[in-house]
Amino acid sequence: MRRRLDGFELDVAFQADEGRVVLFGPSGAGKSLTLQAITGVMRPDAGRVEVNGRLLFDGASGLNLPPQERRMGYVPQSYALFPHLTVQQNVAYGIQRLDAARRRALVQDMVELAGLQGLERRRPHELSGGQQQRVALARALASRPELLVLDEPFSNIDTGLRGTLRRELLDLQARSGIATLVVTHDLDDAFFLGSRIVVIDRGRVLQAGSREDIFYRPATRRVAEFVGTRNILRATVLESTSQRLLLDWQGRLLEADPLPLSQGQEVDVCIRPTQVMIVRSDRLPHLPPPENPLCGTIVGEALQAEAYVLRFRLTDPATTGRTAPYDLEIELPDYVYFRLGLNQKKDATISIHRSSMHVIPVAEVVGARCCPG
Repeated sequence: MRRRLDGFELDVAFQADEGRVVLFGPSGAGKSLTLQAITGVMRPDAGRVEVNGRLLFDGASGLNLPPQERRMGYVPQSYALFPHLTVQQNVAYGIQRLDAARRRALVQDMVELAGLQGLERRRPHELSGGQQQRVALARALASRPELLVLDEPFSNIDTGLRGTLRRELLDLQARSGIATLVVTHDLDDAFFLGSRIVVIDRGRVLQAGSREDIFYRPATRRVAEFVGTRNILRATVLESTSQRLLLDWQGRLLEADPLPLSQGQEVDVCIRPTQVMIVRSDRLPHLPPPENPLCGTIVGEALQAEAYVLRFRLTDPATTGRTAPYDLEIELPDYVYFRLGLNQKKDATISIHRSSMHVIPVAEVVGARCCPG
């Protein structure tokens, strides 16, 4: 679908069969416009919107169902609960068309589904943020929607509660069996909630695919940056065969899995910080040679929750002319940090497995606008 606004053009296309789809991207990427087009709040200039085989919008024929006929359960960032109504009354708000007996039964079913037993007579100000979210979900599910739409579901939740609420949301979605579209700019939310992720930026879909594809096989450098691939190395192809891909990075040789590339071609090598391994020096003589060994020094570190993020600088003479303060980031659990003695010794040998390196030809990045998948 397409929509042109002042200074911005939305042109997105994606499809998904999985139960949970995440629309992920930075602020201003076009996520909210896409959401408005799907829910019927905004009319696109052209294109189609279809859910479960039911056509909701078709620019060619002029079909444009109003929001109330699209059978979608929408949960906004603010939850939009009515402050003067109880939990029961908020859940029942969207099903007034039912007779009293059926309405009471359905409300009770939704209260139990959302784990709100005992809170039925409370008002929103008497609930925690997580409980308010469950009320909003129960209200959206009560109308038996074909699609549940969640707009930044954890933006109002303290960081410490997000893990619990993510698990509760997954459990609730699994028990309801209703397809769910989540819109978020939070990387952790996207990774945890999405069985399929659609990355959008500047009004275009950059990549759509499984969670593993998006995080470990990004289609472009920009997608790699969005999903937290903090090691993106510019390298040059030295040799490309059916057995291996040999790369030159800062005068060091890196061997990756084979790709049909040309000698001399520039590439971006994406390596997630958790995929860089530190080799124990006492085990080096007793093990097969590590893949892509690199020697260097830890020149910076930070403790984040239960993991250490290390900044690693190569000590090879070929890199002595570089001005960057470090060459790679490494992330590892704190118990591994201490087991390796890195709290005392900062010189280390690292290893990067071939399978841990995702290679993106630079030529494919230039001018890339839309890869719907």
